[in-house]
Amino acid sequence: MRRFRLGVVVLIALALVAASCGDDEAEEVAATTTAAPATTAAPTTAAPEEPLRIAFMYDGEIDDGGWNEAHENGRQYLIANMDGIETTFVENLSPGSEFQAAFEDFGSQGYDMVVCTTWCQDDVLVVAPNYPDTVYLSWGGYLTAPNVGHFDGATEDGRYLDGLVAGSQPDVDLIGYVGGFAIEEVVRGVNAFMIGARELNPDVEIQVIWVNSWYDPAAEQQAAQALVDAGADMLAAEVNAPAVASVAEASGIGYIHYGIDGSGLAPNSWLSGFTFNWGPYYLSQAQALADGTWEPALTYGGLRDGVVGMSPFGAAVTADTIALVEERRQEIVDGTFDYFAGPITDNEGNVVIAEGETIAWEERTLCCQWLIEGVIGEIPAG
Repeated sequence: MRRFRLGVVVLIALALVAASCGDDEAEEVAATTTAAPATTAAPTTAAPEEPLRIAFMYDGEIDDGGWNEAHENGRQYLIANMDGIETTFVENLSPGSEFQAAFEDFGSQGYDMVVCTTWCQDDVLVVAPNYPDTVYLSWGGYLTAPNVGHFDGATEDGRYLDGLVAGSQPDVDLIGYVGGFAIEEVVRGVNAFMIGARELNPDVEIQVIWVNSWYDPAAEQQAAQALVDAGADMLAAEVNAPAVASVAEASGIGYIHYGIDGSGLAPNSWLSGFTFNWGPYYLSQAQALADGTWEPALTYGGLRDGVVGMSPFGAAVTADTIALVEERRQEIVDGTFDYFAGPITDNEGNVVIAEGETIAWEERTLCCQWLIEGVIGEIPAG
């Protein structure tokens, strides 16, 4: 369910055709904006004259240990940093009729803003025209409407830094990686992780297992254990259950989490894990709505925008590694370092990014239909 974009390249092509035919219900935004810079503590903003009512829609539990918890942290950030707002949320929704019913419900109740934290573009565009006074925000979409905007985060920024940490660890030849679905976001995260790891350990490999779920403790535990049994010296996860962390802890090997600070899940195995910091984006959108300046946009944020950050490092991460991570983080923020700069070869021997080329920022969300050299596995068909 979460973040599931099947056939996005084809859909974008169709969207462009629709836009050229004059569809005024939904239009593609040519330029991607960046999110409002995040800080660890933002000043409380001025309260709007009338309280803003904002609803959040999650496709899982708000304490799932990953994706939804990161968004719930963002909602709490919004509450703490803006006066004069009322928020509510609903959990465990599925795409289709459940999403549409929730959009309808909040719209009919007169909510000022509704935030869907997963892939729900198809459903929101059906409902939004019926409630023009409600602003809808959804994750990962690319077609806006007068009252619909979309947002996304650069997983690859954080995963590159996680890869540096992974590559710095001694005696690690094989990293086991448990992924959910092989969608663009996850694949480019795996690739960025590999780039970071091989910067410090040119011989390291990554074995990926896709569990085809975002939250399935049994499947995640089984995949993690299979990777350990196959010789993995470290585990990384892009799923939400604590199972992978538990296997790493029981096996006495390093662990790298996803999306939030998961250091408490595996205190002895903990190495690092990038974080999503959605709060400042939510705050910027609510404030724009209160100010009367809100406009539909596509917002894609990473390290330079503060949407992506890092958790505290584990005891096994040396001061030199931490210094390198901070150096690379600052270079990415400054625009002086590009981890996707070519030449880059995929795991079938094809040059996918030529020397002197890269993946443009505005094209990042469509990458990648390939796995980088050093990654063992493939992208499942379909």
